[in-house]
Amino acid sequence: MAATLLKRTSAVWVPPRSTGERAFANEPCLIAMTPSPDGAQMRWSRSSLEALPAMKTTVLLFDARDVTLIPVKLPPLSGTRLMRALPNLVEDALLQDVNSCAIALGPRVGDEQRLLAVIDRGWLEYVIGAFERRGIRISAAWPAQLALPLAPGGWSVACVHQGLAVRTGETEGFGWSASTDADFRTEALACAIEAAAQAAPRAESIDAFADDRAWQVSVDRASKRLGVEMRFSGLPAPVPAPVDLLEARQGTAGRRWLASIDWRAWRIPAALAAGALAAFLIGLNLHWGRLAQERAVLKVQMESTFRQAFPNAQVIVDPMLQMQRQVADLRLKAGQTGPDDFLPLLTKFSAALGARGADALAGLEYRDGRLRARFRDAFLDGPAVRDGLVAACAQQGLKLQFEGDEGSAALAVVSLQS
Repeated sequence: MAATLLKRTSAVWVPPRSTGERAFANEPCLIAMTPSPDGAQMRWSRSSLEALPAMKTTVLLFDARDVTLIPVKLPPLSGTRLMRALPNLVEDALLQDVNSCAIALGPRVGDEQRLLAVIDRGWLEYVIGAFERRGIRISAAWPAQLALPLAPGGWSVACVHQGLAVRTGETEGFGWSASTDADFRTEALACAIEAAAQAAPRAESIDAFADDRAWQVSVDRASKRLGVEMRFSGLPAPVPAPVDLLEARQGTAGRRWLASIDWRAWRIPAALAAGALAAFLIGLNLHWGRLAQERAVLKVQMESTFRQAFPNAQVIVDPMLQMQRQVADLRLKAGQTGPDDFLPLLTKFSAALGARGADALAGLEYRDGRLRARFRDAFLDGPAVRDGLVAACAQQGLKLQFEGDEGSAALAVVSLQS
């Protein structure tokens, strides 16, 4: 066979677009394939959308009459530019407006061509949406003609939905209309095989699959008429097609990757991760609550200490700041200087400047416990000097921060280290 048969994956053969959306939604026009409990066999059953067998994921087989396979030579483009160019490559081969079509890029055909699969975009989206609304994930959407098993040197024909799906090669196939009448079915089979023989040498044998044993009469007649062996059997399990119509949908790659994941295997790790996250959040909230409680206790203690030290204070908003101001006022009234007063700051700053201090400054201001110094350019003759001065100030318990240049003098703010 051309590829491995799917024996453990559900699949649904979609009716032709001509069936109509109402019939698709309400009538038993779907052919569902489900694996047996042991996975050894596949069972086909006709069903409506509402009565589908239980399935979480499935493969869709789109009727061969709705999918046109076109081999084309691609231009030297890639990515988005290539996808935008595809409609121009297939427009002449289509009977409908190419802008209403979805085009999937398939494998190489020969040395210079690639296979393109074209389907009506509205029908593709409608069918996939109908399954997704029922909670069924679509893992792949294949042209039915390319999902038929293909024996070496042979062809395959599927008689489904009053139509034919013909496969003559790895990337070759087409659809053909039939009916419920046995004679017309015989004629359709003969014409389809003759048409295929015009494009490729006729196969020595043909596998004929059908969803109804009533097709066997027409298959036998067509076999005798054409003089070719046709082996009749029921519908087989599909094989992976070389092109996926989901590739024609924007953003499908990410959805297909998600759909391919067996999330059941991640239930225990996900539960453990969720438990760990919950425990972390609970612990974080408990820690925050404990810190908030400690902050409240500390604030009460600070207010109590402040009232003991300054019983005349009427309002307490920020006990730490208010205490600093009260202490500064008391020191000022007692004639004492604080560490951030002008003279203590200047003494430490002079020690940091050293012997060159007299020639270093172009100006000096004191405001709000800080010195604002303007240095001469001749003093600051390189980054090394600036870095050395910052380090010297740090040794004196000062923080020196350069702000920029004002004319020819560099500006810096000197304050006590916090």
